[in-house]
Amino acid sequence: MAEPEFDGKCAFALSLGPADKAPAGKAQHALEVDGKTYYFAGAVPKLLFRLIPGSRERAERRWAAA
Repeated sequence: MAEPEFDGKCAFALSLGPADKAPAGKAQHALEVDGKTYYFAGAVPKLLFRLIPGSRERAERRWAAA
């Protein structure tokens, strides 16, 4: 598995708010998409990240802005 995006912070939390407020993600709740590995704080954030359209793009924008 590749190094996690966002320094291992929860990708779903990043999709909702600023990077400095996002908790650390957990390797057991990882998701690989297009060769990138995303960590999540739990199973529910991981599921919501997959279900809510635009989550990945919002997380990437917030991370780049941090």
